[in-house]
Amino acid sequence: MPVIPYTLQWSEYKTLGRKKRWCEKYEQVLVEVNDEVAAFLKKDDKREQRYQWKIKKQKRDAKIFYEFSLDEMVQPSDGTGEEFPVEEIIADKVHPENRDPLEIMLEKEAITQLNKIAAIRDKLYASKMTKKQYEVWKYHNDGHRPSHIARLLNIDESSVRERLKNAYKRIGERSVRLWSL
Repeated sequence: MPVIPYTLQWSEYKTLGRKKRWCEKYEQVLVEVNDEVAAFLKKDDKREQRYQWKIKKQKRDAKIFYEFSLDEMVQPSDGTGEEFPVEEIIADKVHPENRDPLEIMLEKEAITQLNKIAAIRDKLYASKMTKKQYEVWKYHNDGHRPSHIARLLNIDESSVRERLKNAYKRIGERSVRLWSL
């Protein structure tokens, strides 16, 4: 029968730097297994290696080259001799790009999806509105105020409000905020 190393893990409550924390303990033991279990574990190791490779690739794509734990770094306080983990004192405000690579990738995917949805919505709305209504609606959607839109298009502000009101009627949105116009 094949013999494989197996890692036992347990938690212990320890005092570190005057603070009590849970610490993980590990111990490796050798275990006899049958051939089917050994084959499964070998396959699982390959799966784990692919997973680790994917994480490295995501970090490289997100341009994250260094990784360190803020828990391991300590900073002495104001002369009391007591140390605090840096993680408890600061967040990484200097380099906000130092985030979890998976979070960065998911954020980029979400932004891409939202942009695709917005493009489809704009195309649909453009088909329902007149050219002038769509032009005013687009400026309004980009955050311009009616007075600014009127100056950009060289028309009266009342015309901007009327076109915008009719545009919202055509696309069927009842949530137009005319009081903000």
